[in-house]
Amino acid sequence: MKVRYTTNLSPVITTQPTSQLVSVGYPATFSVAASGPSPYSYQWKRNGVNITGATASSYKTDSTTLSDNGAQFRVRVSNAYGITLSNAATLSVTSDRPPVGQILTPAQGTTYFGGMVVNYSGSASDFEDGDLPASAFTWQVDFHHNTHIHPFIAATTGSKTGTFTIPNRGETSSNVFYRLILTVEDSAGLTYTVSRDILPRRANMTFATNPAGLRITLDGQNRMTPFTVTGVVGIKRTIAAPSPQTLNGLSYVFQSWSDGGAISHEISTSSVNTTYTANFIRPAVASVVGK
Repeated sequence: MKVRYTTNLSPVITTQPTSQLVSVGYPATFSVAASGPSPYSYQWKRNGVNITGATASSYKTDSTTLSDNGAQFRVRVSNAYGITLSNAATLSVTSDRPPVGQILTPAQGTTYFGGMVVNYSGSASDFEDGDLPASAFTWQVDFHHNTHIHPFIAATTGSKTGTFTIPNRGETSSNVFYRLILTVEDSAGLTYTVSRDILPRRANMTFATNPAGLRITLDGQNRMTPFTVTGVVGIKRTIAAPSPQTLNGLSYVFQSWSDGGAISHEISTSSVNTTYTANFIRPAVASVVGK
């Protein structure tokens, strides 16, 4: 007999479809995520019967009717090595109308800089409930960097207003923004979500040396000058001038930075394009006179 280990596995469902509550006339969307060897094939089922054409990781129903109340949806996920069936998600349909909410502040188009305090507020109403109380409001802030998301403020319920402060240290990329998310919920459990993106103010920083072609470090990384980077205004960076250095067989030692800073110091990304130059000189050569 032989025992053999293999990494070829059937799909594992990492995110199960969740039950949905919707108002009559609205669609519902069910989604699933899986891990394991790809590619995957999907087949959604309603009450155990295959849904024609529902072969993606998400399935969106047509406009719902009260007769859809209680229907169950699940999906079969398969790959070359096996099949996995998801949990069942229940669709609940109500004649109650969903609430409507809006973000009042910050205004559309607001931009941020490092250290800025962001004040936010919202309002919401419901056809059946009228103006919704603070307990119906849930706020969340996500920090978007490149193609991924970092939670910044976890979902917090119980206030129509709030504040948060943009950090002035940490992520130095300029390909970033914050997303403010408001979700309001009425007494029937129906929700409405709206979001607002707060984009960064950006400026270029050019780093040079005199003479040209020597090295500096930016946030601990060695870089050959001259070079230019785009940063978010107000974000602090650390620059330094390694000393001594050799260029074309000649030795140079650090003398000064154009902004007056120490050989290694912190800068705050300016609101305008700025050049930082590290000045070097040839060291003095000592001579020895014999008796």
